[in-house]
Amino acid sequence: MPSAKERGGDLELAGEVVPLTRRATDSVERLWWLAGLALVAMLAITDFVTGRQVNGAYGVGAVVAAFWCSPMRTLVVAVAATIASFASGIWNDDLGEPEWTVRFLTCLLLCAIALATASTNQRRRRQLERTQHLAQQVLDALAVELTGARTVKEVADGFLGHAVTVLGAKSAMVHSLDPDGVLRTVTWSGRGGDAADQYQGIPLSSDVPGAVAAREGVDLHYRTVGEIEAAFPSLAGYYPSELSLHLLPLHRSDRTLGLLALTFPPGSFGPAEDGFLHSLAGALAAAVLRAQELQAADADTQRTALLAEASMTLSRSLDMEGTIAEVVRLLVPRFADWCAVQLLRNGELETVAIQHRDPETTEWARSMRDAFPARMDAPTGAPNVVRTGQSEIYPFIPADLVDAAAVNDEHRTILRRLGFTSAIVAPLPGRDRILGAVTLIHAESGRRYADEDLAFLEEIAERVALALDTAATFEQQSERLAGVTLIAEAAQRAILAPPPPRVGPVVLNARYISAAVEAQVGGDLYELVARPTSVRLLVGDVRGKGLGAVRTATVVLGEFRAAAASGSDLADVAREIDQRLVPYLPDIEDFVTGVLVDIEHDGRFSIVSCGHPPPMLLTADGQVRAVELDHAVPLGLGTDPKATHGRLEPGDRLLLYTDGLIEARSPDGSFVDPTPFLLDLVGASAETALDDLLGSLKAAAGQSLDDDLALLLACYDPRP
Repeated sequence: MPSAKERGGDLELAGEVVPLTRRATDSVERLWWLAGLALVAMLAITDFVTGRQVNGAYGVGAVVAAFWCSPMRTLVVAVAATIASFASGIWNDDLGEPEWTVRFLTCLLLCAIALATASTNQRRRRQLERTQHLAQQVLDALAVELTGARTVKEVADGFLGHAVTVLGAKSAMVHSLDPDGVLRTVTWSGRGGDAADQYQGIPLSSDVPGAVAAREGVDLHYRTVGEIEAAFPSLAGYYPSELSLHLLPLHRSDRTLGLLALTFPPGSFGPAEDGFLHSLAGALAAAVLRAQELQAADADTQRTALLAEASMTLSRSLDMEGTIAEVVRLLVPRFADWCAVQLLRNGELETVAIQHRDPETTEWARSMRDAFPARMDAPTGAPNVVRTGQSEIYPFIPADLVDAAAVNDEHRTILRRLGFTSAIVAPLPGRDRILGAVTLIHAESGRRYADEDLAFLEEIAERVALALDTAATFEQQSERLAGVTLIAEAAQRAILAPPPPRVGPVVLNARYISAAVEAQVGGDLYELVARPTSVRLLVGDVRGKGLGAVRTATVVLGEFRAAAASGSDLADVAREIDQRLVPYLPDIEDFVTGVLVDIEHDGRFSIVSCGHPPPMLLTADGQVRAVELDHAVPLGLGTDPKATHGRLEPGDRLLLYTDGLIEARSPDGSFVDPTPFLLDLVGASAETALDDLLGSLKAAAGQSLDDDLALLLACYDPRP
């Protein structure tokens, strides 16, 4: 990963400064140390050779070393200067004389000054290294946070986590400056108890440190609690222990975005670190501005995607509970921390759904929703929106708005603790009245709603209201249709009598089920006619639905019984039904598909198909295949079929069916392949085989079928 210095901008402080500085310092220090020693040696040699006593100046070597050397190396030079100064008295033979003493004391004074200077310089260098090291840690960490952070809240949380840990701050707070001129808390580490609640929102005009710093656009640094209380008497007693307070406006492009407030233990950060804290605030301001831009772009993308998804999913919903559940699923957590849907019933708002991004919080909220019923005379919120039909937006939620929404003191306490930051409420406009309201709230995410969010919610609310209206209409129509459906289904079952268990060597079983959807039943049919040497079978499907289809099916069954009982060829039977059926068809485009089978007692069979799916042959050795047929047009359209012939071996089975078997769909919309279920029919009991088939088919289709289904199973069993 590149260093923060390589990334540029306000993060340049975070480059690999410390190791390079130390290496450069060590090199320079060594040179100045040698220079100091060399100066002492040069003065001593001059003194010795010329006889001119300058031992008082030997301390200058220590002073020279002190500017760049550590106290230890400066001490070495000072010791060398002191020894040389003392030795000067020996070789000049004036040791202890007044003049020598004055010069010797001068040397000692210069050495003492050098050592004090070296100690001061070392403290400053260490302080600078510490500042650079902190800059590297915090700003590099901030750069890492920016990699994944896409909201102001995420940036602020990540920054404060590092500020408290790395810098050793007692508390840290990030405020955003909102358009209404109020500093509002984005995140707060080391919060100071209930007394701190008053600073969750600070008007820019107020006389408190944060407001002054943001209003005047200057950094404020208070080293002690006494300094704070002297400047702001109203804060007397607010801070329980000694600390320093640092208030840093977040500036970017001549715009104040907010405020960074930090407190430290006494003496942790002095004036030398003020520049570092200023740079830190600059880096945070850049991160906040970038997060604001990302938030806006993400919100726009989310609105577009959610609107498209809502249009698709809500249009498919035909029940009210499903529609409401889909609404909250769509909106939380992508567009809200909280979502509530309220419907107007008997003049009162009933909360039918409430959802939070956290499942446990959702369960708690659902358990509480009946404890605080909405006041219909409330001047704001869902009651007012339902009364007026006008949406409401609260980019910021002040304490007085929370108090106005509360129904009692307990409710007010709960609402305050939830930390709502922004909300929008939109009506659900039905065809002729307001159905209710949907409310979206931001809380712990720290996000804010804007006018474009309200326009989006109004579009969503229109789609939700339409879906609810449609669902209600569907439920009413379903109740009215239920009686008609039951009559048609009863008529259908009345004309489809169960077949006899056996006709000669052929064991028979049949099933009919109507579609699970609440629609009119179709004209699926089956019938058999026993003859002296064979049994003739029919399975068909009338085009159309309802009682008209049932009436047509009755005609087909009657004509089949009459024609099949004669000795006519099976194809002739089909032609005869075709001719007799035409006068009874309600429309010129109506028809009936059908497959006719004649099974002789010796196992020979004939089959004709009039636009109908072919029977499935299940052999005793476990093979399943469709019988290959010459298909003719359906009955009623002038059919002229040709028979297909074959032979059944003992244990073989023929399954006749309507298209409900091969057109069943799984929940994902794909067709269900019935082949695996048909294989299970080979060895199954004839009495239970069709029940097993229907059970498997329903399970694959999600426990319901979208079309009627008639099944007729013929098992060839020549045993007496």
